[in-house]
Amino acid sequence: MMKIKELIEQTTLQFQEAGIPSARLDTKILLAHALHQSKEYLISHNDQILTDSEMIQFTTFVSRRLDREPVCYITNKLEFYGLDFYVDNRVLSPRVETELIAEQAIKHAPKDSKLIDIGTGSGAIAIAIAKHRPDLEITATEVSPKALEVAKLNAKNILGKNNTIEFITADIFKSVEGVFETVVTNLPYVSRDYIPNMKPEVQKEPAVALFGGSGDGLD
Repeated sequence: MMKIKELIEQTTLQFQEAGIPSARLDTKILLAHALHQSKEYLISHNDQILTDSEMIQFTTFVSRRLDREPVCYITNKLEFYGLDFYVDNRVLSPRVETELIAEQAIKHAPKDSKLIDIGTGSGAIAIAIAKHRPDLEITATEVSPKALEVAKLNAKNILGKNNTIEFITADIFKSVEGVFETVVTNLPYVSRDYIPNMKPEVQKEPAVALFGGSGDGLD
């Protein structure tokens, strides 16, 4: 039986030896998730001994992380634009820099106009915009039906009864009718030639959301 503080030290070292970046932070996130507590809880209860079931759960999380699965896929949670999104391996994990797209649309989309998010993935951009601009009529397209399931789930969880986003399974603009004053997108642009140089965690993400072709990645 091990205490929280002992597990943190042991697992951090294990992650460091495996070459995992942010080893201590990852350890705390996964341990807190296994305990259904916050990271702050780990500090104030560092002498707590894990139960057998908690230890089994944490060990499973550690094994997945050692296999270089992204932390957000293990916890099924990622913050984007101040909102908590559900994510798993059906969708690309939203990047912090992508928040700039949502921010610009929130600031500059004309009032009471139409906006389309092409390649919505987890729905992060469209939902963040909808949360702050309920006046907009928003359409979100996605070529992957599995990814669209995640987007719809996030819209339900975050927007609830205020969700008015129209989700469409479509490749870019195909099957989409209407005129849109604002278009936002974060389409795949990474070249397949770059795969050998990618972090192991990135290679765990869906290829359809990452790669735009060979050469410059814009095929």
